[in-house]
Amino acid sequence: MALYDRLKQIDYTQLGISDYSYRYIARLLPYLDYYFEIYRHMLDEMLAALGRPAESLTLVDYGGGHGFFSLYMKERGVGRVVYVDYNPAAVQTAQAVSRVAGLQPDVMLQGDARTLRQWCEEHSLMPDGLIGLDVIEHIYTLDEFFGDLYAAAPSLAMLFSTASNPYNHRLVSRLHRVMRNDELGTATKPGFLQLRRQYIAEHFPDFNDKELDYWAANTRGLVYADVERAVRSHSPNLLRDPYNTCDPATGSWTERLLSLEEYRGLVQPYNSDVYLTNGFYDVGARKMGRGLRRLLNRLLRNSMNTALAPFIVLHVHPRSSSTSLPL
Repeated sequence: MALYDRLKQIDYTQLGISDYSYRYIARLLPYLDYYFEIYRHMLDEMLAALGRPAESLTLVDYGGGHGFFSLYMKERGVGRVVYVDYNPAAVQTAQAVSRVAGLQPDVMLQGDARTLRQWCEEHSLMPDGLIGLDVIEHIYTLDEFFGDLYAAAPSLAMLFSTASNPYNHRLVSRLHRVMRNDELGTATKPGFLQLRRQYIAEHFPDFNDKELDYWAANTRGLVYADVERAVRSHSPNLLRDPYNTCDPATGSWTERLLSLEEYRGLVQPYNSDVYLTNGFYDVGARKMGRGLRRLLNRLLRNSMNTALAPFIVLHVHPRSSSTSLPL
């Protein structure tokens, strides 16, 4: 039985996974056809970039979550799949799904890019490629992230899909609303701004309200430890973007929006470059608007313009291996 059918037939209530993982998978399953199209697209792009057969490759599924994509890569014949996720509950979910599905990644790591780097050094192994699905927009310190990856494998090919497309203005408007809600909070949930203010008040009890307001506003985008360092060193974190914000407890950004130029600046020290290609719309799950989405997908396939794309793919490659494409 194909992996797709096995994933559809699993009773996820019997896996002993977290409530969050169960709810996430339950929301995903009605759109599994679309996700498998994304899996196919991303793996095909990586195979084309590397120019080698799947069975000869070591590929990393970074931020692998429930593990579906790792299992898909194994079904497609990838020689070695390394699954990495920072969240222990995600790793436990991927392990449970793998047992029932009858496929599993070759390596499962709980941790971040530094964990992957250490594993590569311990095993004297350099992966050929890394694919991250909807993860790069959440990573706290991308400069450290890329530093660790290039230390592990200097010529690593990387692909990242992200719905944080800064060139789709309609999508940006929606993401800004989500960021604003996370930063300012709702009637039932404190926002990141309030959480930072509470933390500063606890650690700097002599501050008056004006000082608390100033430092809470000017430590946006920092985890608690970095909030304290910024205040003690009188170094406000003046983000250029007025919306990007992260959870001060975990460092996970709320769908952070970065431009192509910002991504290029992050990998330029490693003699690498980034170009973008368009993602595509789901044409299978809903009948309403299916014809329009098919038309948009045809336009997106033949265009370098990302303004209509529901997600984008970041292609990160050594400068010597490819020519950068214009936006």
